[in-house]
Amino acid sequence: MTPAGSDAASRTAWLLAGQDLLRAGGVRAVKLHALAARVGRTTGSFYHHFAGTDAYRDELARYFGAEQPAAMLGGIDEPDPRRRLRRLGRLDRDADMATLYAAMRAWGASDPVAAEAVRAADAALLAFVAEAFRDLGYATADARVRAELLFAIGVARLDTPWPPAAGSLRAVLEVLAPTAD
Repeated sequence: MTPAGSDAASRTAWLLAGQDLLRAGGVRAVKLHALAARVGRTTGSFYHHFAGTDAYRDELARYFGAEQPAAMLGGIDEPDPRRRLRRLGRLDRDADMATLYAAMRAWGASDPVAAEAVRAADAALLAFVAEAFRDLGYATADARVRAELLFAIGVARLDTPWPPAAGSLRAVLEVLAPTAD
């Protein structure tokens, strides 16, 4: 665990603040003074961790693409694959990842570093979900197709005008991996 006052914790606080700003207003909202206000630190603290705003944005994207998925997925240690998938869904919802994903995808449309970060995060999530389906007994190819379908449903929901229905993840999982009666 990283001590709260450490450089790593402070760096992460800056990156999470950037994600909050991304959620609220896209990459254009990620400004130095807004970041400093959100973190409650000076701009000098920002420059202690990052060489400038361009370097910060690159790190923000890379954090989303590598560090964050590794931490999130690494924390799901459920032996039951259905529970793993439901836990992932809860973590996704609780962390408001759908809004962040939408902002990252929009940013990635015009920035190659952000686009690569989205691809990396997608790959990590797809691998995690496919592994759960393999653990449910599906062949590798079938597990991958089910993972892609589940993932596509999640991505499609980023743009729907309605909120997901309660229990919809459970219902989708039952279609993709029915439980025995």
